[in-house]
Amino acid sequence: MTPKSSYVLVGLFVLILGIAMIGGILWLTTGGPPKDYEFYLVYMPESVSGLSIDAPVKYKGVNVGRVRDIRLNPVNPEEVRLLLVVLEGTPVNADTRATLEVQGLTGVANVNLSGGSPDSAPLATPEGEPYPVIQSRPSLLVRLDDTVSELLGNLIETSARLNLLLNEQNRDAIGKSIGNFENMTANFAGQSGRVDEILSELEATLHNARVATERLPELMGQVERSAAAFETMARTLADTGETLQAAGNDLARTIDVSGEDLRAFTGDTLPEAGSLVAELRLTARNLRQMSESLRGDPSMLLFGPPKPEPGPGEK
Repeated sequence: MTPKSSYVLVGLFVLILGIAMIGGILWLTTGGPPKDYEFYLVYMPESVSGLSIDAPVKYKGVNVGRVRDIRLNPVNPEEVRLLLVVLEGTPVNADTRATLEVQGLTGVANVNLSGGSPDSAPLATPEGEPYPVIQSRPSLLVRLDDTVSELLGNLIETSARLNLLLNEQNRDAIGKSIGNFENMTANFAGQSGRVDEILSELEATLHNARVATERLPELMGQVERSAAAFETMARTLADTGETLQAAGNDLARTIDVSGEDLRAFTGDTLPEAGSLVAELRLTARNLRQMSESLRGDPSMLLFGPPKPEPGPGEK
């Protein structure tokens, strides 16, 4: 073997070894033996700043693929078209959503997939698209920006309404109201002595009312006893009237028997006795009515009978 042939063999060995090393490195960097992947499209309506080709695609934080292509949507330039390469078997269904996430303060972004429940329908390929399309969802920064913008808009609107409310005319009215309130406070302070006097009189009135209330049971007992006495008197007068009537009847019969002289005597006496009996009956009836009224309303003894209601045209 000549020296030239040995050099050729050594060079060939080094070349084969280098190729083998490069293949091994590529095999290790790709995660081992070749795997099956699926392609999906995502249309982002927001900026994808920080996202680059080969950026990781994660499913609930787990690396499941890469971003293969980033370009504007030729149909709608307001959207960004992302082509994702996702590991086969990843649960991508009709309810799966793609969200752009930014890692910390570095600004490096990735695509995170979420959803994909087992009960969801499989993801279909829309007409005119080469691959299935995963619906996108606004990122946290976009949602935060929308919330802050809405809040600022509300603050601006509130400020404008407040400025409109506090115009010069309303400020003058508020100033006058404050002045009137100060005057009212001063007047109230000046009448503090009168207020104390009124409170003292009110306290005395409440004391008298309390004393009267405490004596009310005793007074009611007296009223009931008076009513019972009036009722007894009424019964007595009624019995007396009946007795007198009976005596008058007996006297009339005696006159019929005794003759003309006694009849002449009784001719003048009996009418007066009849009138007396009628008055006694009327008195007894009035006493009975008064007793019943006192039983129904004992306060009549203190305040008298109720006043009749005014008739038409009277006040």
